[in-house]
Amino acid sequence: MDTDNPTLPDPSLLEPPETPGRRRLSRWWIGLGVTVVVLTVAVVVASLVKVPYYLLSPGSVRATEPSIQVTGAPTYPPQGEVGYVTVTVQRATALGWAWAHFDSSIDIRPERDILGDDTPDENRQVNLQAMTNSKETAAAVAQQELGYDVKIVGTGAVVTAVQPGGPADGKLTAGDTIIAVDATPITRSDQLSAAIGAHKPGDVVTLQVQPLPPPGAEPTTEPRQVTLGAKPDDPSKGLLGVMSGTRDLTYDLPVQVTIDSGSVGGPSAGLAFTLGTMDVLTPGSITGGHQVASTGTINPDGTVGPIGGVHQKTVAVRDSGAELFLVPRSEYDEAEKYAGSLRVEPVDTVNDALKILATIGGGTDQAKTAS
Repeated sequence: MDTDNPTLPDPSLLEPPETPGRRRLSRWWIGLGVTVVVLTVAVVVASLVKVPYYLLSPGSVRATEPSIQVTGAPTYPPQGEVGYVTVTVQRATALGWAWAHFDSSIDIRPERDILGDDTPDENRQVNLQAMTNSKETAAAVAQQELGYDVKIVGTGAVVTAVQPGGPADGKLTAGDTIIAVDATPITRSDQLSAAIGAHKPGDVVTLQVQPLPPPGAEPTTEPRQVTLGAKPDDPSKGLLGVMSGTRDLTYDLPVQVTIDSGSVGGPSAGLAFTLGTMDVLTPGSITGGHQVASTGTINPDGTVGPIGGVHQKTVAVRDSGAELFLVPRSEYDEAEKYAGSLRVEPVDTVNDALKILATIGGGTDQAKTAS
C-alpha cells in the first residue's frame, strides 16, 4: 500500500469505534478513581481533626533497676526485674476515636476527665511534678523499709487527678493543694488519706484549698465543702475521690537515690520504684530472679494508693511476659478481668508486696536491715 498517497488517512489517527461497553467501563474507572480520592481525603482529614476526647491504650513495662543510681551505699546487680507500667494517653482524632470503638484495649475518655480545668501544658506539668514526688517518696520509703532514718517534709497534698463522678468532682481539680481537712493541718498526701479515712461516708468536710496559682503569683486559700462517698474496699470509711501527692516534698535521706523516668509523668510508678530501689540496695533479689511488674502510688507511710488505667496496664503487663503483677487492692477486680493467665495480686502496703514476692523466692527475706 502506498502510504504516501494523500488521499489515505494517517494510520496513527485510526481508532476502533467506541462501543457502549467501553463507555460504561470508562465511567466505572472514573467513578472508582473519584471514590478513592474522596475516601483518601476523608481519611486524611479524619486523621488530622481533633475531637474532645482522649484515648487510653496499653503502654509498656520498663525495668526500674537500670534507671536507679545510688550514692552513699553499696549496690547489687539485679537478678530479676521490677517493672513499672505506662499507659499511652493521647488526644483523639476523629479517625482514632472511631477506630477505638473496635479495640477493646482502648478506653475513650472525655477531655474534661483527663484535663479538668487545666490546659494540656498545665496538666503535663502537674503530672511531671507528681512523678518527681513519687520518685522521692519511693527512695525514702525504700530506705525506711531497710532501716534507715528518714525525715519527711511537705507543704500540702496536691491533687493529681479527680475521680469522674466522685465526691470531689466539680469541687476540686488537678493542681489544687489541700492544706487542711476541717481543723486538721495537711502537709503530706498520706495525712490527707488518714484524715479522710477517719470520716464516715456522708460526712461533710471543709477543705482548705490553694488552687494552682499563675506563674509568679502567691497561692490563695479558699474553703470548699465536700460530702464524702464510701471507699469501695471499706464502705465504713469516707472517700474523697482524688489522687494526690505531697507538694514541695523534701526528704532528709542518708542515701541519695536518683531515678531516671524520662518523659513519663504521673505518680503511679511509686510502688515499683520503691521495690526497685530496695532491689538495688540489697544483696539478694527482691523478685527471686523473676520478672515482676507493679503499679500503685506510694505514700510516705508505705501505703499503696490507686492509679488510673489499670485496664491498659494489665494488658501491657500480660503482653510483656511478666509472671506477676502487683496492683492496689481497690483495682484488683478490674485487673483480673484482663489478666488472662497472668498472676495478679492485690496490695495495700509495701510489706504486702514483699510478702507476696516471698512466695516466688524474693521479698522480705531479701530485704536485709541496713547497717
